[in-house]
Amino acid sequence: MWYQMKIEDIMTGEIIKLAPDETVRDAVQKFADHKISGSPVLDTEGNLLGIVSETDILNAVKTKCKRLEMVYPSLSLVSVSFIEGFDKKEVEEAFQEISATPVAEIMTKDPITVNLEGELGEAIDIMNKSGINRIPVTSNNDVVGIITRRDIIKGLAKEG
Repeated sequence: MWYQMKIEDIMTGEIIKLAPDETVRDAVQKFADHKISGSPVLDTEGNLLGIVSETDILNAVKTKCKRLEMVYPSLSLVSVSFIEGFDKKEVEEAFQEISATPVAEIMTKDPITVNLEGELGEAIDIMNKSGINRIPVTSNNDVVGIITRRDIIKGLAKEG
């Protein structure tokens, strides 16, 4: 049954990582190349420093735009909706302005983590209560994977 599933049974083990000095442009490129919407930020020793998501990037762009407001943030940078009247040039200029910013400056610091051997229900509960879409998975304080809402849906589909 799904409630007996372990996080390790459905998590993604091959994670796309970011270094704290990689830029917002680097993150956007990795997200697009790997069809992901967020990534953990690890130092050279593999310690988890934070997590960067599309929301973090779009919020950074938004802070540079005077009139831009997101409507229903999506899973893909391509399909984000904005209210009418935004100035495309302003958005492009805002992205150019933040594109060289290190991800360490926009990441969510001290992200919530779950243990590899934890139960699926724990991850679902954390995501629902915290409004987050992905959680780094740890074992002995090492990041060994990531569990996303998509992973959970795929896992539930296999159980069905």
